[in-house]
Amino acid sequence: MRDDGGNLVSSSMPAATSVLAGSGAGDLAASPFCHLASHNALPPDYYDTLQQLFPDDQAILRGRLDDMGNAVARLSSIDIMGNPAIAPAWQEFVAFHTSDAFWVDIVRVFGTALRQAHPEAERKAGKRFEDWHTTRRGDAADLDVRLECQFVINTPSGPFQAPSSVKTQHVDKRSTLLSALLYFRDNVDASNGGDLELYAWMRHPRFVDRRRMVLPSDVARERTIPYAPNTLVAFVNSPCAVHGVSPRSVAPVARRYINFIAEVPFRLFNTPQMGFIGRFLYRRELPLVGSRKIAGDSY
Repeated sequence: MRDDGGNLVSSSMPAATSVLAGSGAGDLAASPFCHLASHNALPPDYYDTLQQLFPDDQAILRGRLDDMGNAVARLSSIDIMGNPAIAPAWQEFVAFHTSDAFWVDIVRVFGTALRQAHPEAERKAGKRFEDWHTTRRGDAADLDVRLECQFVINTPSGPFQAPSSVKTQHVDKRSTLLSALLYFRDNVDASNGGDLELYAWMRHPRFVDRRRMVLPSDVARERTIPYAPNTLVAFVNSPCAVHGVSPRSVAPVARRYINFIAEVPFRLFNTPQMGFIGRFLYRRELPLVGSRKIAGDSY
C-alpha cells in the first residue's frame, strides 16, 4: 500500500509468518521426487497485504532492459534489506526467511527427506542439520547453510510473441539442498500456462550442459502445479528433482513469485553431461532446451 505521497507503507499486520507454518513432514509427496505443494501457504489476510505491496517490475529490474519478453529477473535478499523501494512488511518477511528460525522450520518438515537424499551432508558439515546456523546469501559470513529469499518476475510478453517457457526441464545448482517458490499471481493476470511441472527420469540421469538442463525425451511429466495465488512448492534438490515451467501465453503482466533457496558451501551431487556423440545424436532436440533471462541476472 502507498500513502498519499506515493510512499510504501506497511499496514497493521502480524510478524512474518513462515511459508511452512501450516505444513509438516506428513504433507510431503514422494513422487516423482520429494516435494510439498501447499495451496494456501500463508494466512489469507497476510498474503493479501504482501500481494498489494509486491514491488513493481522496475524495482526488480533495477534499470536492466528486457529485450525478449517472458524473461526472468530477480532481486535477491542482499539487495532487498534496507532498500527504500521495498515495503517494511516485505523486508520483515525476507529477514525471517533467511534466518535460523526458518532453517529450523525447514528441518522440521524436510529433515528426514534431506538425510535420505543427501546422507553425506551432515558429515561434511560436521554437525546435524538441527545444529546448523544460517547466513543470508551474499553476506560476508559463511556459516553452515546460506538462505535466499528473493523476488522473481518473468517479464511481460508482447501481443505478437509466441508462447514460451521461461525455463525448460532442469535441476537446480549442485550446492542447493532445498528449493521453493511461492506464487504471487497478479489479480489481473489472465494468461495461460506458466505452471511448474515435475518430471521423472525415464533413463539414468544425464544433462545437456553445465546449466543442468535436460532433454525433454529423457523425462516424463508426472505432476503439474498451477500458477495460482498463494501456492507454495518446495522440494529437496537432487539429480532426480527435474522440473520446468510450462509455456506461457501472451501476458501483459509479469509472472510473479518468491524464490527460496537453502545452499551449502560444498557440492551435494554430480550431474553427468552428455558427450559429443550424444549431443550429435540429439541435435534436433537441443533447440528445445533453454532458459530466458535478463542480461546479468543470476540466481
